[in-house]
Amino acid sequence: MKHLIPSLCLALLLAETACSAPKAVSRSTDTDNRKKAAATRQHAEDAYSELDGGMTTTVKSSTKSITSAPAAAYNDASNAEIVTEAPAAKTNLDEAREILQNYTQPVIMVTPMISNKGGSQEIATDPSSSAVAEAINSYLTKRNYEVKSIEGQETLNEILVMQNDIANTEDDLSYLAGIALDADIYIKFKQETTNDEVSVEISAYETSTSRLLGSQSSVVRNNGHTSKININSNLGAAVRKAMPGLEKKILSYWKNDLTKGTQYKVVVNIKGEYSDSQTEDLHDAIMKGLKSNFSSVKVNVMTAKTLDFVIYASPLKYKDSQEIYSKLRQIFKPIAETKKNNITRKLILMELN
Repeated sequence: MKHLIPSLCLALLLAETACSAPKAVSRSTDTDNRKKAAATRQHAEDAYSELDGGMTTTVKSSTKSITSAPAAAYNDASNAEIVTEAPAAKTNLDEAREILQNYTQPVIMVTPMISNKGGSQEIATDPSSSAVAEAINSYLTKRNYEVKSIEGQETLNEILVMQNDIANTEDDLSYLAGIALDADIYIKFKQETTNDEVSVEISAYETSTSRLLGSQSSVVRNNGHTSKININSNLGAAVRKAMPGLEKKILSYWKNDLTKGTQYKVVVNIKGEYSDSQTEDLHDAIMKGLKSNFSSVKVNVMTAKTLDFVIYASPLKYKDSQEIYSKLRQIFKPIAETKKNNITRKLILMELN
């Protein structure tokens, strides 16, 4: 029995050792898993903290922007309120800008040659003239020019009446048509068509003096076409080829002309009876008064019975032809009585008695 007890104890000890080995392994595995789980949680927490910090910064920044926006809006509103309540006084430059808005581009008239036959006017007719005129008009209107055109006998009758009031008229009365229609520049054209090619020649003139500003021509192959559609299409192509060069010449003139002031053509018929000496005194007094009141004066014709001149007037002082006429009356009053015959946008016809 004594020998049996130690044996039992030894058996129990061995059994306990055998049972405890798996438990030790299990505890070691659990410890490793817990460490890994803890590390994963730590990484997750770090990542979340970093993400949360960025979002917090973004939210704060957005909140700051939203918060500052009403202040900016308030400042803008305040500024707008101040401008509305106390607008700044207009300067001469502001007024000049407003006035010159209407003078940024010339008014242009497009026409074939107008001839004077037996006291009546005729527009040179050609089956292709309308195609050329339409192509020129289209080119100009697409570039926002105001384009005038002669329409009907009424306009021609007006030109005929005007011819009687203006000295030294020519057989070509296109410039009178330009004046009658209040154009600054008029464009004349002619075209020629053959089996091999079509050609156009386009010229621009200053309306008030009929001075040539420039010409441009172009040629397009026709390749034997005889149909009206094909010929008109080729004429249109020739016009589009020629117009850019002519437009450059027109704008160069217009830019230089605007520096002198706004142009007005004035024709004065002298009705009273004057001796040669008195006529010269009258001319001297008129020119002295004109030159002292206007930017520049260009004389076209000066005879005993007719004065034809172009006035360049500051648009800041004189906004239209009526104001120019009022100033002319003031200048001429010490010399003779005045009478207004006709006034358009750019032309003044008057008498001195």
